[in-house]
Order: sequence, then structure tokens, then C-alpha cells
Amino acid sequence: MKVKRFRDLTFIEQENDKYLVIACDSSGAIGDKVDDVIKVPAEIVGYYGARVALMEILSVGAKVLTVIDTLAVEMEPTGRKIIDGIQRQLKEAGMEAILLNGSTEENIPTRQTGMGITIIGEVDKNQAKINKSQKGDYVVVLGIPKVGNEINIPVDNEICSIDDIKTLLNSKVVREIYPVGSKGILYEANYLAKSNNMTLKIYEKLKVDIEKSGGPATILMFTISPEDYEKIRKNIDKPLEIIGELI
Repeated sequence: MKVKRFRDLTFIEQENDKYLVIACDSSGAIGDKVDDVIKVPAEIVGYYGARVALMEILSVGAKVLTVIDTLAVEMEPTGRKIIDGIQRQLKEAGMEAILLNGSTEENIPTRQTGMGITIIGEVDKNQAKINKSQKGDYVVVLGIPKVGNEINIPVDNEICSIDDIKTLLNSKVVREIYPVGSKGILYEANYLAKSNNMTLKIYEKLKVDIEKSGGPATILMFTISPEDYEKIRKNIDKPLEIIGELI
């Protein structure tokens, strides 16, 4: 059995020509407890926490098998609200029947919110959207990087959504998809280029801040050939910008 890391994902090779794909994410001091630094409802913590790992799994074409939450809070009321947020995210993604399991902290009273989440998926090896980019491809950013209170709650039309990633996945012309979080666009774009044995040519006078944190995966970055770009652009109603190309 071979295990490898790609981006923030773990791929475990199976005997049936499939990969198990594992994604995880965490957050701390974000919630509605007394010592939380960023004050948001606990349900929002669960909703956006699930979104990050879910987008990572979906971005490589994997199907979700199970979701595991590890909550450093009591079940009632905070844990229950976080779980409600996770379930809302899964429902919006059409995955309400997915098994959700996890743990909470029942021994020690907590004054800050802490959440971890792990999602396990599966994908055929030959269908995995990894290292598919080609020389000359555009590197395109969908959405605007936002962090914490910059995100409009409950709906922000300037950041990417699960529906957006489904649109990209359903397109036959999009080669690779990278959710962008705390490392920012530039880091992920360089990683994409290096993993495909290419270099990145960044365009000048960009509107989007390519060094800013993308927070809870508020951006999707994808590669596409120049001749196919218009095919996808007309199906996206969010901010979209070509930041460079692979050479």
C-alpha cells in the first residue's frame, strides 16, 4: 500500500485501482464563546469548517465516503450548533446521507471554540484531477480572498461556493482545481506549476491580491487552455481573473 501527499490531501493507494483521499481542516478562537477572537455563531463555524475539507476532496474528483468532526467544545449547546452547520453544508452539497461521526469535550469547560474536521473520499486513479495541467494553460482565480469578518454572513456572492466547484468539475475543459485557503493564491499557483514540472508566469496589474490569505477556501484556482476559457467564463457569475500562465 502506497501513501502520498498532494497539496493538503493524503492519497492512499488501494488494490482496486482507486485512491482513498483524506482531507482535514481546523479552526480555533472563532465562534461565540467568551474568549473567541472572531465572534460568529457556532453554526457558521461548522458550515465553513466543513466547506474547506469538502472542497479539497471534491477538487480532485473524489466522492465523499464519510465525515468526522473533532470538536474541542461541549456537545450542548456549542457542539450541537457546529454539527448543525456541518450538516447544512453537506445538505447544500447534496450529501445529507453521508455518515457523520465525531467527538466532543465533555470533561473540561471550554472558553474558546476549537473545531477539527476530517473527510474521507474515494476516486479512481485514472480519474483523479492531479497533475493534469499543460504548458500554455491559463491559471484562473474564481472569487475574492476573504478572512474572518470580511466574509458576508450568511451568503457572500464574492467568494466561491460548492456549486462553483461542481460547475468546474462538470466541465470537460477544466484540467485541475485548487481551493485556496490560508497560504494564498501565489503559494498555491507556484505549487501547481512545480507539481506539473513547469514554471508560473504571473501577469502584471492584477486586481486580486495573490498574497492574501483565502481564509476558509474563499477562492478556487483552476487551469484551462486559452481556447477553452470562454466556455467556462460564461457559466460563472462570480469574480473571475486570469492571473498567469504555465510555461
